[in-house]
Amino acid sequence: VTYFYLFGCLQGFFLTVSPEAVLKVAAQASANNKIFSLNLSAPFISQFYKEPMMKVMPYVDVLFGNET
Repeated sequence: VTYFYLFGCLQGFFLTVSPEAVLKVAAQASANNKIFSLNLSAPFISQFYKEPMMKVMPYVDVLFGNET
């Protein structure tokens, strides 16, 4: 099984810099029946980058949250 995983600050900064790339990776994982997981450890992502984050959500198989 191949996993696509964007974690911690990489996920946060990656969504802030290139949400299109994150969406492409997520779509590629889905098209190839692979698991895509997303980590929301940086609270500012859901606060300030909600739109690109929500575009990726339909492709997320495993979502890691945070206490915030």
